[in-house]
Amino acid sequence: MVFNVIKRKCRRIYPAAVEGKFFHRIGVAWKQFAAWTDRRIGYGNRKILSRHAATVPDRILFITFQHAYACNPAYICDELLRRKSPVDIWWAVDNLLDPGEIPLRKNVHLVKINSFEYFETAVSAKVIVINSLLGDKFYPFPVRKDQIVIETWHGSLGIKRFDPAHYNTNVSWPEAAARTGKLTTYCISDSTFEEGVYRESFWKDTPILRLGHARNDVFFDTFAKKRKKWKEQFLTDYVLPEDTKFALYAPTFRDSHNFAVYDLSAARIVAALHKRFGGEWKLLLRYHDNDKKTEKKRNRIDSRDVIDVTSVPDIQQMLSFVDVGITDYSSWIYDFMLSRRPGFIYAKDIEMYNDERGFYFKLESTPFPVARNNDEIEKNILGFNETKYLADTEKFLAARGCIDDGHSSERIADKVEELMGVAKTK
Repeated sequence: MVFNVIKRKCRRIYPAAVEGKFFHRIGVAWKQFAAWTDRRIGYGNRKILSRHAATVPDRILFITFQHAYACNPAYICDELLRRKSPVDIWWAVDNLLDPGEIPLRKNVHLVKINSFEYFETAVSAKVIVINSLLGDKFYPFPVRKDQIVIETWHGSLGIKRFDPAHYNTNVSWPEAAARTGKLTTYCISDSTFEEGVYRESFWKDTPILRLGHARNDVFFDTFAKKRKKWKEQFLTDYVLPEDTKFALYAPTFRDSHNFAVYDLSAARIVAALHKRFGGEWKLLLRYHDNDKKTEKKRNRIDSRDVIDVTSVPDIQQMLSFVDVGITDYSSWIYDFMLSRRPGFIYAKDIEMYNDERGFYFKLESTPFPVARNNDEIEKNILGFNETKYLADTEKFLAARGCIDDGHSSERIADKVEELMGVAKTK
């Protein structure tokens, strides 16, 4: 894999010379080398910091790849706060002045990601809860034996492969993932399928706790009141009638950042949803976190019936109340199926994406009707068979051993309190 990346970079030198950009390419290479050197120096000093740090027994640090209050860590934290657990909670964020929806309570502290204070917190926390890499891929930190790292992951029954044999776009991410795997104390799983994914990727020997995914509690009766509150707040924020129905279109990113594949026709989708299911619809548009910086300029999906929700920190809140889900290869729809609401696949580049990343199973084997163009997805919506969809969903979840039941955050909070040596505070 490393050899392939180096070979690909070397192949760019001669074309750059032909284009008259040889020294520009060399300059880019030099900047990359300087950044690599800085990172090595930084890690060396973080090792020194770690050696002189003392573990704070009641301190827990939450880190998400979104640098926001989202995914499994957010719902675990919510449960610890709900039960007034006697733990010292820290969150890593991008912006201390605008931390998003983090509960600013007395015992929740914010720290800026990759700052000196962040690394001080990281090397002193008894428990570190993550949902992807352990810290950013270019800014790792040491973990001592008396510290506990809990990997909750941001996918579960998802179709995208990310094991070393298939992830060959760059070296940095799989290297950081391999390092994360070595330092993880426990993986949290919601299914036998996910445990297989852990084992064949970066956590071959890590103990796995089958406790369910806390973020998926939103689809069950335990979150009925919160779902109602979130939807009411959304309707208020966007000044919409209370009977408005929502479809969420949230595709995954491409390593090439090719926006041409995101050409869903909002007008046709909204019209088809109205005809098949009735009511007035809005299409919520959410691009992947990796596309946030460019989506405003490159987005092609725009109409009066589209609401861009890319900047909303936690997708799970929206998934809890939207009526229909549409994606291509993103794992969120395999969470959304727990709601038993209709889901659809719109994927123009199946073969190309399979070559780029690979799938764990065929899209056609999922409960979701698959479309490669706007004609097909319009047809799939109009001809949606709810009875077949529900039956296929039950089979899909059973075959993968999914255990999510609305109480995962409680089970995980119990385990966190046990690991931190504090009394259970249910």
